[in-house]
Amino acid sequence: MQEMCTEKERYRRNQPEFWKLTIGLALASFFIFANLYNVQPLLPIFSREYNVSPTVSSLSLSFTTFSLVISILVFGFFSDRKGRTKLMRVTMWLSIIPLIAIPIVDDFWWILLWRFISGITLAGLPAVAVAFITEEIEARSRGLCVSLFIASNALGGMAGRVLGGYFADYFSWQFSFYVLASIGFVINLLCLFLIPRSRNFEKNSYSLYKDLKGMAVHLKNPLLLFAFIFGMMLQTAFAGIWTYVPYYLENEPFNLTIGSISIIYFSYIFGVIGSPVAGRLSDHYGIKNVMKLGLIIMMVGILSTLIVNISMIVIGLSIICLGFFVTHSMSSTWVGMNASHHKSGATSLYLFGYYSGAAIGGTGTGIIWSNFGWMGVALTCIIFPLSSGVIFFQIVKKKNTNELQL
Repeated sequence: MQEMCTEKERYRRNQPEFWKLTIGLALASFFIFANLYNVQPLLPIFSREYNVSPTVSSLSLSFTTFSLVISILVFGFFSDRKGRTKLMRVTMWLSIIPLIAIPIVDDFWWILLWRFISGITLAGLPAVAVAFITEEIEARSRGLCVSLFIASNALGGMAGRVLGGYFADYFSWQFSFYVLASIGFVINLLCLFLIPRSRNFEKNSYSLYKDLKGMAVHLKNPLLLFAFIFGMMLQTAFAGIWTYVPYYLENEPFNLTIGSISIIYFSYIFGVIGSPVAGRLSDHYGIKNVMKLGLIIMMVGILSTLIVNISMIVIGLSIICLGFFVTHSMSSTWVGMNASHHKSGATSLYLFGYYSGAAIGGTGTGIIWSNFGWMGVALTCIIFPLSSGVIFFQIVKKKNTNELQL
């Protein structure tokens, strides 16, 4: 049996190998999230071209996030037993296939099938990346690697949306898929050289039943359960806003083109900034307080989009991104810190709720949009995270009060 490695045997930030690994994971994450979200600005085009409602069109994103969230759990268990690197590489190469297949089909339901398959292939990296970082990088250098990895999530999501909308407007939506497939091919080649094989992986000897039982215990802990729900509601609101803002802006009184709307996705740069800033603030003011601040910022941003002025809407979307990524980065960190055992299981459950929220917000909010317009979408996306956040913070406060009385 392989010996437990010491910290000295892990990669450190002053080593070239550390930066190769970190850059490789960042590039991989960039492609995965660009692939996941590239359809978001295309939803109005799908509605017109295939004569489907906004709610049905949004399934092209929701189907992907649904299959991704199920696959993350499956791949997480699989990688604990079979290893990390090979799973990442195989799934990343397979994720290019739907990008090539989707532009040549002539039925929207075939698009949905391929997007469902795409979600399965995209799950390999997020399912194992954090575990891989934990095993291969020393403790003092992990924070930097994880921060850059999370920042690349936001960059990839932004790039996928911008490229998807830009190429769809000036060429065709099919061309945007081929461009992304080409980018993915180059990134996958680079990752073959940048991401090393696992050196410190140790096979999980627990039975699948024991792992599932250990994860299920987290659902009996109100602190963690309502943190999972809070993360889900955050993403439900965030996905609802960004899924239906293209429909809102292409109609009166804005009449923006898809190409113009795609530029607005550069607001995600505030999310890239938000995560590392939140980490620094939490060192001084505490994770819970920074979480509250991020939630308030996000709510202010959503309210700003109700002002019928394109400049205020862009400012509001930027504020939403800042607040969302501040809160999300802190809530995911909070889960890891407060899980007393099976920490990877707690993280998996948080991600399960998080990506489930993307599917719920993307499609479920469509009913609100169709019946109540942007006002209904905005108010719904305020109520869900705010109410779940208040409940979560009250439970945390009650727990802390009880501990002080003991």
